Amino acid sequence: MLFITTSNYAMMARECGFQVLSFLDEGEKEQFLKQTSGINYYAKVRSYGEFLAKKVKEVCALAAHHLDNQSILVAPPFFYAMARLLHERYGTPYLSTVLVPAHLYSLKQPPLFQSMQWFSAMPFPLRKVVFRCAESLVLDPVCQRLLGQTCKDMKLEKPSRVLSNWWYSPQKIVALFYGWFSPACEDWPRNVVCTGFPMYDANKNQGLSDGLLRFLETGDPPVVFNPGTETQDPRAFFASALEICQALKMRAVFLTRFVEQLPPLPETVWPEAYTSLPLLLPRAKAVVHHGGIGTIALALQAGIPQLVLPTWTDQLDNGKRMERLGCGLVHRGARNTGKLIEEMRYLLHSPDIRKSCQAKKSLIRPGTEICDEVAALMEETLLSSLQEKMESVSMSKE
Repeated sequence: MLFITTSNYAMMARECGFQVLSFLDEGEKEQFLKQTSGINYYAKVRSYGEFLAKKVKEVCALAAHHLDNQSILVAPPFFYAMARLLHERYGTPYLSTVLVPAHLYSLKQPPLFQSMQWFSAMPFPLRKVVFRCAESLVLDPVCQRLLGQTCKDMKLEKPSRVLSNWWYSPQKIVALFYGWFSPACEDWPRNVVCTGFPMYDANKNQGLSDGLLRFLETGDPPVVFNPGTETQDPRAFFASALEICQALKMRAVFLTRFVEQLPPLPETVWPEAYTSLPLLLPRAKAVVHHGGIGTIALALQAGIPQLVLPTWTDQLDNGKRMERLGCGLVHRGARNTGKLIEEMRYLLHSPDIRKSCQAKKSLIRPGTEICDEVAALMEETLLSSLQEKMESVSMSKE
């Protein structure tokens, strides 16, 4: 099993038993960022384009070197284009994986992105025209420029309708969430299969720290406040969190890598570096977070209410889907501590929220079952492709 990734994920992949090839290490990344830090906007855009085009070519070359008749390409969104090129050039079976519903193209029910809510609000006919124009005039030319040299080297035509159609696997698309979490849209590709949340826990073998365990055992279940691993400056998040805790007289766990940035905390609040959420959340009363799909899935598994404060990418879309299930709330607009207090009070005392959380908890299957199902889909796709090739060879001989 070969895993192609950046250097910061290499160790995790090796721990999972993969042979790992890195196409971008931290030194190369830092050097590139340093080279482009002082140039103007247009020069920076050109440099980024050239850098990405170079990496597309490198990844395709790395993967092609290891392909054989028993290979299958399994790609997340960032690698879709490279996997599709390799599929077209070598006939290697290709399976797309989708972590969040927002990564599946739909004009009928477009995903909710913070910066694209104006698009979702358009009538469907206008939305369709706007997207088609954007795809043909902007998205396709950009993608063709990034893929152009690789297509030339691999003797392939440049693709069109890249985002809406081309880059997904024509064989199978595996959505790593439940159909009840996101019912299929009318215009999703027909080969989408929803499996469920795989529930990977990188910290499961570490357990909870002694200090956190003592805190959990000496009082009521706390509310967990988790700003997310991408948050570099969580001061405002935790300042609001502390006000909520004091107003509602509740215990809390603050999760952050930047403990030094926390305000002075009372004994009812425990600060902790990131730990095992599958072990912590079942012992919590609720969780406040930014709407990452992993945290949403783990809170559903634990059967506890969620308050989502989305900031970027797919977080708003994930949060709204969770809210529609009746398992929590999404805090919209500018962060307002008074409103957050009222939302948290409602979540902690609503029998409807509690009932919905317990109902969805009962639907969550063990992560090992989901992984086994995905493995079976991979095997099915590979065997189907091999059978088609054998039939094609047999027909050509006749």
